[in-house]
Amino acid sequence: MYIGHINLAKSFDSTGERFITLVETLQQLGTKQYVVVRNVGIAKRLNYVTNVIVGPTVRSSVSAQCLIPRVDIVHVHGISGWQAGLLLILTKSIPFVLTSVKHESRMRNPIMQAAFDRASAVIPEEVTDAADILLVYRRAVEPLRVPTMLL
Repeated sequence: MYIGHINLAKSFDSTGERFITLVETLQQLGTKQYVVVRNVGIAKRLNYVTNVIVGPTVRSSVSAQCLIPRVDIVHVHGISGWQAGLLLILTKSIPFVLTSVKHESRMRNPIMQAAFDRASAVIPEEVTDAADILLVYRRAVEPLRVPTMLL
C-alpha cells in the first residue's frame, strides 16, 4: 500500500512527534509513503527514514494537494490540511482519512464540514497504534463489495 500524508502544522510539538513516530512505524510495517509537510524540522527528520519520500515543504492545502502523487490513500493530519483532503477526492479521486479534531466549533465552516463528510474514515486522536491505523487505511480503500445476484 502506498500512503500519502499531509501535515500542515506550523509548529513542531508533541503532535509532530506522534506524526513522525507513525510514519516511522508504518515504514517498519513495510509501507511506502509520500509526505508533504509545512514544518521544515519535520521534513528534515523524515528525510532519514527509508521508503519515505518527503516532498517539498508547502504552506497551503492547494499546494499540498498538487504535490501528492498517485497514492492509494492520504492521511490528512490536523484540521489545517482538511481542505487538501477535500481537493484530493474531488480532483484526483484519491480517498483520504482524517484525524479527529478537538474543536468542533470549527465544524460550522461549510468547507470543513464537506471535508469531514467526504472522508473515507475518521481516526480518533487517541488511536496511535500504527497497526490499527493501517487497518483503517486498508478498509478505506477496499472496493465496495457488490453481492452477486443469481439470475
